[in-house]
Amino acid sequence: MHMTRYHIKISGKNKDAMADLVRKYKINIFNHGISYNKEVGYLVDAMADSEEIQLLEKNSYAVEILENLDEVGKIRQKEVGIGNRYVRQSQPQPQERLSSSENLATTLDNTLSYLNVDEVETALSVAASAPHTTITQLIPLPESTWDGHRCSAIKIANGSNSNRLGVYFIGGVHAREWGSSDILIYFIEQIEKAYHANTGVTLGSKNFSPSDIQTIVNTLDIFVFPQVNPDGRNYSMTSADAMWRKNRRTVSPNSHSGDCVGVDINRNYDFLWDFPNCFNQSAPVHTSNDPCDHDVYHGASAFSEPETRNVQWIFDNFKNIRFFIDIHSFGKDILYSWGDDDDQSTDPNMNFQNPIYNNLRGIIDSSGLPDGPVYKEYMPESDLSLAIDLGNIMKSAIQAVRGTIYTVKSSDNLYPTSGASDDYAYSRHFKDTTDRKIISYTIEWGTKFQPPYAEMRKIIQEITSALISFCLWICNNPGRISFIGENSPLVQDEIEIP
Repeated sequence: MHMTRYHIKISGKNKDAMADLVRKYKINIFNHGISYNKEVGYLVDAMADSEEIQLLEKNSYAVEILENLDEVGKIRQKEVGIGNRYVRQSQPQPQERLSSSENLATTLDNTLSYLNVDEVETALSVAASAPHTTITQLIPLPESTWDGHRCSAIKIANGSNSNRLGVYFIGGVHAREWGSSDILIYFIEQIEKAYHANTGVTLGSKNFSPSDIQTIVNTLDIFVFPQVNPDGRNYSMTSADAMWRKNRRTVSPNSHSGDCVGVDINRNYDFLWDFPNCFNQSAPVHTSNDPCDHDVYHGASAFSEPETRNVQWIFDNFKNIRFFIDIHSFGKDILYSWGDDDDQSTDPNMNFQNPIYNNLRGIIDSSGLPDGPVYKEYMPESDLSLAIDLGNIMKSAIQAVRGTIYTVKSSDNLYPTSGASDDYAYSRHFKDTTDRKIISYTIEWGTKFQPPYAEMRKIIQEITSALISFCLWICNNPGRISFIGENSPLVQDEIEIP
């Protein structure tokens, strides 16, 4: 029986107690932030039902109930588009697509509701139609989802020089984070419309000139996959469980009952996927190998899911990709690698491929085992410096729209992750020297998974500003990114830990 779930804020007196929220109580922690208040201690946002809340309070946690998520979800579902705004009804003829020129002036510029799943896919088809065929290519992806959806990505570029840098954006990974797909469709539409009209883009108080847009399209290959998880997103938008996070795999290879549904797409990539063997046993890894875990089941194997294989396919088939952003909510964070532990740039031997460290990973800001060193994940200083600087470019671009301040930080926090897209993207060139280095990010937008759409429209502008600024900086700073083509093989000697 489904129990009502609440968005709560949990406080505890020390980090070990907060680690127990995942490690012991299996609470669904929402974002990458753990804050500290000297009066109440450490604070995190989470989701819990009434029984879980009672258990936490019984064990000396302070819990503040912020909202009834099931009630809010029902309200937000009324703000999902009905029908398909990218087609028009011609009686008695069947629906036909709007032309791109008709559509771009009337859809996400003025819409008052979230795009539904069909609208996102149709929007991509429209964006790849005339008059944009000279700069836009629709990319059908090879894998059908469990519910039979076929997904597409899109490439925006004017030119085909083999030396062009590729930038790759994905969204719609977690089902309940509806606005991520809308952000990427809006980004596509704004870039296309401005490029062909030779105009700029204005987002709140942030302005991009016509030459800015021309430079981006004429310099970069931009790959956009806006709806990675259409099954889950549709389920979240239409069922009683608006807080659904995973895909909709209905047959679990680890469950005889068949009642356990779904895999967390962002725990299914091939980066330390086998977390029980790759992390310290006491590490509060925000991942699960329980097929019945409601939120973070990592699947039967890395890349077991068609959704992650579609994301991987783009990496494998467009080898010029050097930058990657996965768009999520929430937390107002711009996150760079790594997510399994803190970063370090001094010891290449201490890295995710070295099994000698399997019993140390994931103890953030601690001493690891009593007799062992602190584990930190290796990242060359030049990569780390670029990741931070480019993150700050996006932060400034977001703030310029209406003053909202985001935080730039590494993806790890008290709750390390395994199998996440950003770490997988950055790790590829370490594991295979034929792959090129990819600087990767996760953006966690906003302060709710499903804000009222009036607020979502403002967030869409903020993150679009970040993405355009991201692309423009890459175009204008070739000296800073000249090393991107270099590989950085890791040392894997199994030295004895003192």
